[in-house]
Amino acid sequence: MFAWNTAITHSPDVVVGAATAQDVVESVRYARSAGVPICVQATGHGAPRPIKAGVFVSTRRLDTVRIDPQTRVATVGAGVKWGAVVAAAAEHGLAPITGSSPGVGVVGFLAGGGLGPLARSHGFSSDWVRGHQVVTGEGELVTASAGQNPDLFWALRGGKTGLGIVTEVQVELAELVTVYGGNLTYATADIETVLRDWVDYTADAPDGVTTSVAILRLPDLPQLPAPLRGQTLLTLRFAYPGSEADGVALAQRFRDVAPVLVDRLGQIRQAPSRPCTTTRPSRRRAG
Repeated sequence: MFAWNTAITHSPDVVVGAATAQDVVESVRYARSAGVPICVQATGHGAPRPIKAGVFVSTRRLDTVRIDPQTRVATVGAGVKWGAVVAAAAEHGLAPITGSSPGVGVVGFLAGGGLGPLARSHGFSSDWVRGHQVVTGEGELVTASAGQNPDLFWALRGGKTGLGIVTEVQVELAELVTVYGGNLTYATADIETVLRDWVDYTADAPDGVTTSVAILRLPDLPQLPAPLRGQTLLTLRFAYPGSEADGVALAQRFRDVAPVLVDRLGQIRQAPSRPCTTTRPSRRRAG
């Protein structure tokens, strides 16, 4: 059993590939009666240490996505990754407020609060959660929403682990078809200039624009473009949910502050990937 970080290998006593919420209920009840620990993993991005004992519940098989275009709500299984929700929502001209990686699990990201590339314009991703189906430590399947178990609902939107095992989540979608966004990459010699300018910019940045920076040390590998191999670079990420013309104008200072090695900033359109449907189960069936 592997986490996303392959340096961590899990070796629990029992592995449950949950296919239904009831499988999770029975797993929790068994662990409770046997007096052993229980843990859960979908994608494994948040694994801090190897799991050496107890019951390990994989939620990857809980992989359905249902979109209600009238209420603009996606009902998402605990094993779903964001890419599947983005694709399903785009068929209705909608989008989830998510992170930048389509391979991250929905439930884990939301349980951590969810600080994504549209944070300044749309808030935390967990602000868009409308309800959870969750198995408590007593092995009871309950709903946590603003109207039912509101304390648990509040805690699940950023409280991370230890509050139960979420089997399904309902997320409101935004009416969002395009975003002007991407990243700009700068050379080592320009890192200080760009970073200082970006810090000054954040003091009174427009509310609708979300930016962040990362300093990267890239390996010397042939798969990378020659100018980037083995270099320390600064990447500036930019996202604006508005018109391309306004996005270009808002990002211009970052193109002017220093020479840009790689410009991957432009209009991003969410296009439907398949005929319209309201249920999109994933094809993946790994346990």
